[in-house]
Amino acid sequence: MQNLSYHSLILLLFTVLLISPTIAKTSNQKNTLKNRINLESLQIPFEKNTIIIDGELNDDLWSNALSIKLDIVNSPWNNLPSPVKTTAKLIQNGKFLYISFIAYDPDPTKIQGFLTDRDKTWLQDTVGIKLDTHNNRRLNYSFFVNPYGVQNDATYNEITGKNNTSWDGLWYAFGKITEQGYQVEMAIPYNILNFKADGKKKKWAIELVRIYPRDTSLRISHVPLERDNPCWLCQYPEATGFEEAEIGQNLRLIPRLTASRDETRDIYANSNDPNSDWSGEKDIEAGVDLRWGINANNLLNATLNPDFSTVESDSGQLSVNTNFSLFYEEKRAFFLDNSDYFSSDFDLIYTRNIAVPDYGAKLTGRIDKHSYGAFITNDTETNILLPGNLRSSLMTLAQESHAGALRYRYDYNNDLTIGTLATLRTADDYHNYVVGLDARYRLSQSSTIKAQVLNSETLYPKTFNNSADPSNDSFSDHAFKLNFNHDSEYWLIDLDHQNIGADFRADLGFMPKVDIKTDDVFVKRVFYSSPDSQWQEAGVAGEWKIIHNINNELIERLLTASFSIDGPMQSFYELSLIHGEKVGIRYDDTIADIDGNTSSFNEDQIELYANIKPNTRTFLSLELTMGDKIDYANDRLGDLIEIEGNVAVFLTDHLEFDFYQTYSELDSKNSTNSNNNVYVAHISELRLSYQFDVQSYLKLSLVYSDVNRNPDNNNVINSMQSKSLSSQLIYAYKLNPQTVFFLGYSDNSFRDDDVTKLTLAERTFFTKISYAWSP
Repeated sequence: MQNLSYHSLILLLFTVLLISPTIAKTSNQKNTLKNRINLESLQIPFEKNTIIIDGELNDDLWSNALSIKLDIVNSPWNNLPSPVKTTAKLIQNGKFLYISFIAYDPDPTKIQGFLTDRDKTWLQDTVGIKLDTHNNRRLNYSFFVNPYGVQNDATYNEITGKNNTSWDGLWYAFGKITEQGYQVEMAIPYNILNFKADGKKKKWAIELVRIYPRDTSLRISHVPLERDNPCWLCQYPEATGFEEAEIGQNLRLIPRLTASRDETRDIYANSNDPNSDWSGEKDIEAGVDLRWGINANNLLNATLNPDFSTVESDSGQLSVNTNFSLFYEEKRAFFLDNSDYFSSDFDLIYTRNIAVPDYGAKLTGRIDKHSYGAFITNDTETNILLPGNLRSSLMTLAQESHAGALRYRYDYNNDLTIGTLATLRTADDYHNYVVGLDARYRLSQSSTIKAQVLNSETLYPKTFNNSADPSNDSFSDHAFKLNFNHDSEYWLIDLDHQNIGADFRADLGFMPKVDIKTDDVFVKRVFYSSPDSQWQEAGVAGEWKIIHNINNELIERLLTASFSIDGPMQSFYELSLIHGEKVGIRYDDTIADIDGNTSSFNEDQIELYANIKPNTRTFLSLELTMGDKIDYANDRLGDLIEIEGNVAVFLTDHLEFDFYQTYSELDSKNSTNSNNNVYVAHISELRLSYQFDVQSYLKLSLVYSDVNRNPDNNNVINSMQSKSLSSQLIYAYKLNPQTVFFLGYSDNSFRDDDVTKLTLAERTFFTKISYAWSP
């Protein structure tokens, strides 16, 4: 039986390989890419003059620009005529690429555009451009603007399928609402782009896009996109010209000054005295960031004494009844810039592991078919994730460590990409090295296969009492991943196999599970309706997933069936039925065995998700989970009800109200007590933002967590009650992403079994100013 999963996976893989060309062929007979895409290149004019970016579109230079109509809806409609008129113009002067849009609207009062912070308006009315400046169909830049001139920018990695919306380029835009709709002007400087600056004619892949959200959100383009080819970037037409494009003096120094006062008090030593003394520490620090475009292909980032006090606080997450570490998004600019260069199928670089660095340097670049990246940094707080197959934990080293990564990728041709990646973390008596190879091969326009193989070597300090290495010698192991994906007009099929050894470690990444072998099969059938229907797209899906340890002992078996459909008012609904067979915690943690050392449980759950926009200013979402759930702390089965909701409202064009609520309740099935409740937990999160204009805002964030455990129905929990409240208030003025002024306050309050009421324990006052200087 232990080889059944492998046989099933192999059989299904060959079946899909046989049928996928038939599926693609059937669809292509109806609508072939060759007949539908106009491959004629766009000739971008060159003029020496400049354009004032004020949204007026009255500069003489626009009369010489290339004019393009956006008249094709390619999502959710299948390349049908657009119901609204949109015109774009493009021209360049050797330093800037200028783009303008006139977005006509039959009823401008229904425009969904508001003043908010950068990168927050992707789903509003927007217009923009996508650029692949290497024309290798691997990575593109996105620049979008809403009717108020709020900028959105990102980089998209076609190999991993991930958008990096935290990338911030220094470019210029202005938008204004008019009687006929809205219009936008943009200027993109060449010194923020990577390209080959050789004075010769260039070919860049380009797409012009308008997002038109009404009852249905329409994606309007100037080019048809084939549904049978999930690589939309591969289908963009080329823009030619740019002989005069140059990056000029691409050096930017960003000195900054930060002043703060941190205050704390021991609420446990003085739990009965809410006015106990505070101890405080003032700190004034200077730092500097460097961004140097060595040439149009290579970028060097460096930071000295970085400050992250003004980074927006994390969203609240429930950690109750969770055995593995939670994942938090990276929000720090140094780590985000060109982070897509380091991405891979395994999450090997999770920079939230680097807590308090003193310095960092990063080099990224591309030459022809070769792309590469390297970074190095230190960390004054060394946190290490100790993984397992049933739980993970965090350990801290009281010493400085260093971390680094190397990444190289070679695009052999349009179908084959191979690469290598290496990471390291080191300290006095600790190290972790990871090295690996990965590849992706496109079997057809709808099907790809990816593989990655890794090896690690690790030495833990003696203080860790490491069960994987009781002799405290270094140890090593490997990890392997194979994935097949077919994504066509009517079918989505994903097959995945992972094998991660018990002694494998990736301490710079986020890999909380080791000693596992996972086989996962996902199949979805997609259905489409006509544009005048109440729904546009629906899907029926099934997933089979099985996890063993390396010794082929069963950890989890999962079967899921789901149905999804969209609807009016930009709504979406999904219903999932889940059956799982899982093991609980080990009876004896010192023994790695699963069989005979754990109990097995059956979980049956129903999940329902829905979201809707009942009007132009309001977004509502709700997710409900009901059914069986293992109570891991007490190793038994319980009944779970978990509800997550979100209400986001633009109360005015400037003021946004965003509220999240999570409620989770678990009752035991076999309790001998009259009260069978195990715990009740909830998180409330409120974010208020007032945007004075495109450059300045005031934000208030409140996150409240409350976990109450029943002392009569919990055997091994140390704390029965825990509450916390964190707040953050920030005023910001941003002339651009690097020239900023911040003034803020944050605090944290706690309550548990020893502190009888919510008590303020930490507070910080801070200010920061930085200026982007270019020679």
